[in-house]
Amino acid sequence: MVDDREPDVAIEECVRSKRLYHDATYHHISPKEQALIQQQLLKWFDREKRTNMPWRKEYRNDLDREALGQRAYEVWVSEIMLQQTQVATVIDYYNRWMEAFPTIFDLAKADIERVNTLWAGLGYYSRARRLWEGAQKVVEQFDGILPNNAKDLQHHIPGVGRYTAGAVASIVFGQETPVVDGNVIRVIARLRALGADPKKANVVELFWDIAASLVPSDRPGDFNQALMELGARVCTPQGPDCSACPIKPQCHAYAQFETHSRLKANGFWKATATGQKRKRDMEHECTYCLEIQTDLTDEDYAVTRYPAKPEKKKPRDEECAVYILQSNDANKYLISKRPETGLLAGLWEFPSLELDTLDTTYEQRSAKATEFLKERYGISLSSASSLQRHDLGNVVHLFSHIRKVYHIEWIKLDLDQEAMDMAVAMAVSKSDKDQARWVDLQELKKSPIPTGLKKAIKLMENFDKTSNNGQKSAARRKQASKTSSSGNNADISTFFLKK
Repeated sequence: MVDDREPDVAIEECVRSKRLYHDATYHHISPKEQALIQQQLLKWFDREKRTNMPWRKEYRNDLDREALGQRAYEVWVSEIMLQQTQVATVIDYYNRWMEAFPTIFDLAKADIERVNTLWAGLGYYSRARRLWEGAQKVVEQFDGILPNNAKDLQHHIPGVGRYTAGAVASIVFGQETPVVDGNVIRVIARLRALGADPKKANVVELFWDIAASLVPSDRPGDFNQALMELGARVCTPQGPDCSACPIKPQCHAYAQFETHSRLKANGFWKATATGQKRKRDMEHECTYCLEIQTDLTDEDYAVTRYPAKPEKKKPRDEECAVYILQSNDANKYLISKRPETGLLAGLWEFPSLELDTLDTTYEQRSAKATEFLKERYGISLSSASSLQRHDLGNVVHLFSHIRKVYHIEWIKLDLDQEAMDMAVAMAVSKSDKDQARWVDLQELKKSPIPTGLKKAIKLMENFDKTSNNGQKSAARRKQASKTSSSGNNADISTFFLKK
C-alpha cells in the first residue's frame, strides 16, 4: 500500500498518546520508503542468503520450456514441504523425494503408497496427496508444465493456495506478485506497526496489499524470498536482531521503541502515572487496530508486540481406542487403511475405534475391543488361545483443531494363516479397496502411519523391553537363590563331619 501522502499521525505523536493512537494512514508506505526497502532488502539478500537449500537457484529468464517446467516442479515441491515445517527438516526429505520422483512425470505415475511412504514424518499428509494429484493434472492437462502465473496456479492446481501460487509464479516465472506467510506477516506487522488481528479477513487483505506494494518488477522472486528469510533469521518471533535488520530505518515498530526510550529519558512519562485518568490529546481512528484501553508500560513498546496474537480456538477433544493386534504364529501386526478423504486420508493405522465419550476406563475399552474386532475382522478374543492383553496407556497428538488421545492396548494371540486371511477378507468386504494387511515390525515402521501411532509403537517396544528385562531379572534372582541355597547346605554339613 504505497501512498504519496504523509501519514496524518507521526510516530512521535502516536507514542505520546501513551496508547499508540493512530489512524489507517499510519500503515501507508511512501514511494521513497518503498524504494529504500526494495534496495536495502535485496542488497542484504545477495550478501546473506542461505545457500544450503537444494531448491534455491539463481533466477534465469533464458530457460527453455523443459528446463522451466523442471524448475517450477522443484520450487513447487519445496514450497509445499516448507509449509508448517522447518528448512533444516525439509532438506533431507526434499533430496529423497527428488531422487525418487526426479520429474513431475515420475510423480504423476507413482503409486500413492510410495508417495505417502516418502512423506512419512513430515506430517500433514494431505500435502503429499495434493502434490500427487496436482502432478497428474499438470501432466494430463498442461503437458507437464505448471501454469506461469499466480491466478492460474491457484485456480487449476490442487493444493496450491494463494501463497504457493505467488511463490512459484515470482521465483520461477518472474511474475510481479506477492507472497504472504507467517514470516512475511511478522515483518510487515512490525514494519508498519500493525497491531490488528492477522486472522481477520480485512487484515489478511491488508497484509497482501502491503506485500504487493513492496514487490519490485525486476527481481520479484528474490525479493519475496528475502522478505521470508528476513522473518526467519532476523525478525524472529522472540529476540529479533534489530541491529542486523536492513530495513530498520523504515520500521515503525522500532521507531516507536526508540521514540519511547527518548521520551522516557527526557522525563515525559513522569508527567502522568500509568493508567491514571487524563485528558486525551487525540483519538484512535484506525479501522484495523483495536483501540488500547489503558496506558502502556515500558515493556509494551518492544517490537515483539507485533504482530498481534490472534484469538485461538481451543481444539476439541477426541479419544480413540487403538488395538495393536499381533499374531504370535507369524509375528505380524494387523494394520488398516484409513478412508481416502478426511483426517489422515489414505494412511495406515492399527485397528482403531473412535470413542463416543471421553474419560473411558480400560475395562470399557477392553469390552468394546472384543465386539469391534469380532464384527470388523472376524477375530474372536473370547475363544482365542494364548491370549495376552496389555494396557499400554495413552499417547496424545495435537492436530490444528483436534486434541487426540489414543488409548493403546496390545493384544497378542495365536492365529493361523486361515484366520489371518479371514481378517483381511472381512475388512475388504466392507470396502471396495484393499483395507487391511498383516506386516512384520520392520515393514510396520516403514509404512506411512500417523505420528500419533508411531508413538504407540514406541510404547509397545518400551513395554516389551521392560517386561523382558523384568523376566530376566526374576530368572537371575531365582538362579541366585538356588546357588545360595546349595552353598548354605554345603557349609552347614561341615558341622556334622566327624572329628
